[in-house]
Amino acid sequence: MATYIIALLLSGCLAEAAFIILEHRKQMLLALLLKATASLLFVLAGLVAVSIAANPSYAKWIVLGLMLGAIGDVCLNLRFLLPGRTRAVFLLGIASFLLGHVAYLAALMLRAPGATLYALPAAAILGFILLRFVLARVEVAGAIKTFGIVYLCVVCLMAVVAITLFLFEPQSIGRAVFAAGALLFAASDVLLVLHQFGKRKCPAFRALNLSLYYIGQVCICLTIALMR
Repeated sequence: MATYIIALLLSGCLAEAAFIILEHRKQMLLALLLKATASLLFVLAGLVAVSIAANPSYAKWIVLGLMLGAIGDVCLNLRFLLPGRTRAVFLLGIASFLLGHVAYLAALMLRAPGATLYALPAAAILGFILLRFVLARVEVAGAIKTFGIVYLCVVCLMAVVAITLFLFEPQSIGRAVFAAGALLFAASDVLLVLHQFGKRKCPAFRALNLSLYYIGQVCICLTIALMR
């Protein structure tokens, strides 16, 4: 079963790499199809991993998060093909990712409910620093700004809770992999915001954002089988 999971995730990585190349070349329809394929593959890997999960409830929350991430992926790239609805589709994609982070947070809380209480002070401090850093470098207002602040706060909380769980049990491979995935996901989200709304544009942010995101999702997917 582990072989199937690895094969699906490696295939997804290849599809993601091809997607990044095609998007850079502005072949948006083909890029969207490859992005959807890459996302479907990590969802399928998660579904396969459920059969060997030590904690079915944890696994179900992670699969839900992966599915919501896949929906977000499609929306964030579909906006390039729907110029008249770019803002609405973008917000729908971000909302889907936000719910995905909530699902991941729920999965982590199942493992150690008390970890959230320990994580809250650190998350508040880091969230404040992160928001100051990001808001000083972007030009955004209105609903998108409000939504973005909420989103980054939830992402920060999820990442800090993941790190807290790892610190509680540093010998746990599952917790270590989740912490790594959460950090990569958080970094990718910051890069997405800077790329989309930054005062200074850096083309490399897009490829880096996409790469870190997918590796982060792969790590989180693997914890279905690794978390004990």
